[in-house]
Amino acid sequence: MGHRPDHLVKSRGRRRFLLGGGAALALPFLESLVQPKPSYAWAPQAGMPGRLITFFHGHGTIMEAFVPGPNMSLGPILQPIADVGLVEKSLVITGLNMKTEGGHPGTPSLFTCTPVVADQYGVTHGTTPSVEHVIARHMQDGGLARRLDLGVSTNSTNPDSNGLSEEHERVFWSGNDEQIPSIIKPQLAFDTVFPHGPPDGMAPPPSVDYLSTRRRSVLDGVLQDFNRLQGRVSAADRARLEAHAEPSREVEQSLAGGSTGPVPVACVDGLGVPLTGLDYRGVAEAQIDILAYAIACNVFDVGTFRIHDLEENAWGHVSHPNLAETFAGENYHGAWHRASDQGLATARAAFTAINAWYGALFARLLQKLDQIDEGEGTALDNTMVLWASDFGHGGGHSSDNFAVVMAGNAGGAALGRHVNYASSPTNPYGDESQPGNHNLAVTMINAFGIAGDTFGDYNTVIEPVQPGPLAL
Repeated sequence: MGHRPDHLVKSRGRRRFLLGGGAALALPFLESLVQPKPSYAWAPQAGMPGRLITFFHGHGTIMEAFVPGPNMSLGPILQPIADVGLVEKSLVITGLNMKTEGGHPGTPSLFTCTPVVADQYGVTHGTTPSVEHVIARHMQDGGLARRLDLGVSTNSTNPDSNGLSEEHERVFWSGNDEQIPSIIKPQLAFDTVFPHGPPDGMAPPPSVDYLSTRRRSVLDGVLQDFNRLQGRVSAADRARLEAHAEPSREVEQSLAGGSTGPVPVACVDGLGVPLTGLDYRGVAEAQIDILAYAIACNVFDVGTFRIHDLEENAWGHVSHPNLAETFAGENYHGAWHRASDQGLATARAAFTAINAWYGALFARLLQKLDQIDEGEGTALDNTMVLWASDFGHGGGHSSDNFAVVMAGNAGGAALGRHVNYASSPTNPYGDESQPGNHNLAVTMINAFGIAGDTFGDYNTVIEPVQPGPLAL
């Protein structure tokens, strides 16, 4: 069964948060319904990222077109970052190895760093939360994660699709074997961010405060929880509910008057994103924009953008003479094999063009965030934005020498440079002494104030892995 992201699920005895307000409006802790659990009470400190966005595509990349040259000279895949003037806010990291399990079966372990389990059909799945979900829970004091998961898929333009995708690259997990799907249609993404926004996507009149409307709708759910639980809990917990209800009703009265303050300009701009009549390029760009505007509106803390396998008829927006030959008789996976283990120059050129489009989408996200002024820096300055794939050497199924780009706020690491851990980052196979996905995950959790030098499983691994973050 597909997983519904935490922010869309009512859960008995668990905290529910007032989305978009930056403050919690939740049920009190009820001893008769839940067991005590750790509370991190997280708040970002100066210089610490306040949000996280993970940009992901499967099958790796064309490494010789990805790895920067001397003095951060960028090849065609990363050149879009330079085109928007954000090289100095980006850190390219190469020479990482997947330490838990290699190949496509190991993809679910990329961000969980724990062994995967095969289902009855042999499809592997993660059993523990991936790192971005751990961070999202940490941000919410151990409660429900405020996250938004968007993407583009072959079904993004299919009128019969339900707007969700769990295709192939299964990288984001909430735990308990539950994969977090991507919302792949802009209309559904828009409705998730602005459930009371105008249905035609037009900008609202200035007098309408959609953030206030969203807060009110969440408050209604909280008060309904009060009424639902009162007859089912102990006398002590019933007293806690009564004590908590009064300030909640005061908040309800304050929202009844309408506005809670002006909506940020960048947030209002998000209500004008085109939602229908889009090709694959249009869908992807609209999804990127909605993700950035959700950050501007302070509706979500953690976001993901996933490019699912797009098949041959999806590449009309990428102009390259070798595309038709590369995809002839093959799906996306098979076409990648032509580019990697078969080493066809024409296929490698075609996938370089495809990966350059991925770079353009990533650069668009960075640019949108950098245009949002948050007083002390831009939204990009306050967000860790990670671009990753499960492989380095494309469809050759090599999980060694994969690369990431960490932009915006890298937890204090200096930006505008390339850090390489491999003797030859374009080689399909690295040395087992290189750091891996565990070290990347520790780097990420440490950046958000989660102490410790381990993440995941260090016993069931295919290569030795050392505790600690990346040496950046």
